[in-house]
Amino acid sequence: MHKKKEIARKAVRLIVKKLPKDRKVLIAGGELLGFLSELYRRSREARNFFVSPFVPKEKKLSFIKTLLEKYGVPEEPLEVFEYLVDINALSLLPEMRRLYEHEVERLMKMSKGYLYLAEEIDPQEIEKITEAIKRSLGRDIEVEVGYDQSLIGGFIFKTSGYVVDTSVKRQLERLMIGG
Repeated sequence: MHKKKEIARKAVRLIVKKLPKDRKVLIAGGELLGFLSELYRRSREARNFFVSPFVPKEKKLSFIKTLLEKYGVPEEPLEVFEYLVDINALSLLPEMRRLYEHEVERLMKMSKGYLYLAEEIDPQEIEKITEAIKRSLGRDIEVEVGYDQSLIGGFIFKTSGYVVDTSVKRQLERLMIGG
């Protein structure tokens, strides 16, 4: 397992190195890896397509090239994907997604954050929460908002290395376990 993680880490570093250090392009690269990762995780057909030795290399690369264009990512990382196809390592896509987000955060001092709320609130309140977290982290944050009624109230904010949980659900859990 250690060797696979190292391959994923090196592949991600190469992808980031090959991309322009433009925020928009780096975010698009993350969205592309996110799509590929989810496709791999959720679809048996996609997994078979990515890892089957019976699917021609050219077909796999053509699919990835089409996605690079769709997401507005330059073609330079295609050779990294070609190497992954050659060694049959596209199964590393979910790990690569996680590592990519971390690498871009480190490089750009920017985080992708997920804000989970119990219900919809005023966009100005979302902005206040986001600004407070930006100040706390000392970096820019791109926020994706989601909803989870089980939180009851409050919010949960997550990045790859940071979690703030002010939910009523969590407070009740603490009361129930006595701490």
